[in-house]
Amino acid sequence: MPQNSRPVDGPAQASSRFSEVLFNLVHHPTKVMRLWNWKSALLSLILRGPIFLVASIRQGWEASLAAVFTESLFCVITAGSYGAIVQALRNAEPQWLTVSFLTLIVPAIFQVVEYALHRFRGTPHLRLAEIVSVAISGLSALFNWYAMRRGTLLVGGEGDTFRKDLRRLPILLFNFLVTLPRRGAERVGRWFLGFFRVSAIGDSTQ
Repeated sequence: MPQNSRPVDGPAQASSRFSEVLFNLVHHPTKVMRLWNWKSALLSLILRGPIFLVASIRQGWEASLAAVFTESLFCVITAGSYGAIVQALRNAEPQWLTVSFLTLIVPAIFQVVEYALHRFRGTPHLRLAEIVSVAISGLSALFNWYAMRRGTLLVGGEGDTFRKDLRRLPILLFNFLVTLPRRGAERVGRWFLGFFRVSAIGDSTQ
């Protein structure tokens, strides 16, 4: 299908094993540099910059601007690299392992680096800002994975223009916010169903 006519929720590309893709990234780190995702970097800057601006605003404009500059530098370097990792792993299987790696392990590493950078710069109210930043990092990581599996926010030969991506984002965000609690409820429902099924089997054998 031509790139410009790709559906928002079209089928994902052929999947690969998570371990194989990760092994390839580790042994070919230049791939992350080639796929440096400026779209993810820009969106991350828009979302996270105001957090540190608000957290440090009481310390004066000088402190606020320093915090925003530090966060901007961090976003440019890390968010683009993280977007490249998500793009490379977006179709990796099993999904639960991919999602766990992308939403827990990688953001945790970046948060440690971010905390050290802001602490070195002396950003005020750093603990509060980091708590909010961690929450946003987890959700944005999950949304990035969700969007990239549907052909959005990709760079390189696989990507569309940023303008087209922005037009897709509202419906993708709506579907994401609807899907997230629905799938959570389905998982809880399956757990309860399995629990009662095991209990019923246990009662029938007594």
